[in-house]
Amino acid sequence: YDTNRVGGITAAQKINAIAEAAQIPVIPHAGQMHNYHLTMANTNCPISEYFPVFDVEVGNELFYYIFEGDAEAVDGYLQLDDDTPGLGISITDKHLKHFEILE
Repeated sequence: YDTNRVGGITAAQKINAIAEAAQIPVIPHAGQMHNYHLTMANTNCPISEYFPVFDVEVGNELFYYIFEGDAEAVDGYLQLDDDTPGLGISITDKHLKHFEILE
């Protein structure tokens, strides 16, 4: 699943619970922080997709323009910071030049 497309974190967690009850592994789609947290919170999620951050393609860029703080893999592993609140990302305004802001 992609958390963004199944109804959010609660719906994704329900999918994980159903799959775990049937002993089916789940690998969340898309490498975003909410999916990483779900992967690390569920024993039936052995891995998660990971996409290194680079110049993003048209159509998938909104998340990367709005938020910063994505975890970066080191030697194929991600470590989320236990001391960072929430999902570990924050809203940024450094990309505002890419958007038209209507008042």
